[in-house]
Amino acid sequence: MSPSAAEIETIVRRVLRALTSDAAPGAAGSTGPDTVSTLRLSDRVISMQLVRDKLSNQQAIEIGRMSVVTPAAKDYCRERKIAIVRLGEAKASAPALIQDGTTKALELPKPQRLFVAGTASWMPSIAKQLCNRQSQVETMQADDTSAMHRISEGLRAGHQAGLAVVSAPHAACWQAARDDRLRPAVVSNWAELSDVLREVPVNVLILSSKNWNVASTCNVARRFFEHLRSNS
Repeated sequence: MSPSAAEIETIVRRVLRALTSDAAPGAAGSTGPDTVSTLRLSDRVISMQLVRDKLSNQQAIEIGRMSVVTPAAKDYCRERKIAIVRLGEAKASAPALIQDGTTKALELPKPQRLFVAGTASWMPSIAKQLCNRQSQVETMQADDTSAMHRISEGLRAGHQAGLAVVSAPHAACWQAARDDRLRPAVVSNWAELSDVLREVPVNVLILSSKNWNVASTCNVARRFFEHLRSNS
């Protein structure tokens, strides 16, 4: 289960307290009543393997301003409620926290309505054409399983529905149906979309990357968004 906004704020406040205390800065493993145990990593790339090897019982990880955190490392930390704080941002007037792959202020923004993920090579083009107020488009995933996992995580984070563009849509639908959060349906063509939205209380549409292109996928996303808005 993802941490609530209150839990996130508590963790970040403790990190800030630890960073501004009289104790030596960056002392990992400090256990005073007003501090939180932290791990400082200065590597350019923060991978899941690195975090797994270095992390013991710390509640937060400090990383450099230019460090890049891999998606797997973010998921690993999120599942264990480990805060990721960038050095140089923690002491600013609006502290930032990396949560669900995005650097956010303490007051977390409201999730978008539609969460889009997939394995198609043209996912970046989808991101450019869809309004970011209507949808959040993930980068291209390595495989269909990863794409469906990201959809599930997106809905868990508060997004209303998901759109998956995968290479094996029926296998992905079978996988999604095993997740209690997801009510998936495969859409094979544009004419079928209206029937699916009318007949099924779907919250995940699954498209084949072989049958759909950038323009048609964007049209499906916009139609799905309007359907969600009209029924909210």
